[in-house]
Amino acid sequence: MKKILLLTCLLLSSKSYALELAKYPIELSSREGVNVVIAPTTDKKQALIKITGINHEIDGITFLTDFKPHGSNNAYKYTYDGTERGLVSVGDSYGCCSYTLYIPDTRDGMYLSKKEQSDPVIVADLKAQYEQQLKQGTQAKLATFNRQKHLNYQQQKVAEANTDINKQCGLAIKTNVEWTAIDDKTLQQYAVGAFCAQVAEQMAYMCKNDQTFKTQFAQFNNIECEFGNTLKLRQNNNTLTFKTAPKAPNQGKFIEAYLLNL
Repeated sequence: MKKILLLTCLLLSSKSYALELAKYPIELSSREGVNVVIAPTTDKKQALIKITGINHEIDGITFLTDFKPHGSNNAYKYTYDGTERGLVSVGDSYGCCSYTLYIPDTRDGMYLSKKEQSDPVIVADLKAQYEQQLKQGTQAKLATFNRQKHLNYQQQKVAEANTDINKQCGLAIKTNVEWTAIDDKTLQQYAVGAFCAQVAEQMAYMCKNDQTFKTQFAQFNNIECEFGNTLKLRQNNNTLTFKTAPKAPNQGKFIEAYLLNL
């Protein structure tokens, strides 16, 4: 991990010293009190961006972003949590330009208004802050995939399904996932917890609508979930073994049909 952070810092650092920033920054703000400062490069292909006034770990951090296509618009993009993301999108509707901020882990964008005048002193300050944080490895740390954060979220989805089956069926049936077998790429790309929680969710739903299923499901203690390329559900004594595949369609119906034929 330290080697990755060091390499990232070196790469980013070499880019920072070659930056030729425009004289005037773009200063933006929202009704909620969020402030965004953008210092574009002279060729407009990159920009330094700092956001303040949000309750998030990127608050106060200066990122070097790339200006790229983003849907029907363009956006200043950066790497966060192992994924390239749009930080501020720029639209050209109603003249140039409309700006929208996208905070990680939130769904909706935040509309920003542009100040009429900007202070050129901000550009030098922004570059100095960026280079200081770069030496500290701040941006590199935020760019690295946070496996533990994703694990916690996905494990919570499974725990909620276990709680639901206990509530609706009155049974302590536990869904188990071998999390160490799930690599970072899979965890980053798919909602593993939601996929693995499907059997427990279906059982809880069936109990809620028909109390007779409580007796039928009482034979089970565990649901073992594997994440792979095939969709299978089998009974092994008091355990249901579920193999889920992200591209398999109608998984809920598949699970329901199997449970009805136990």
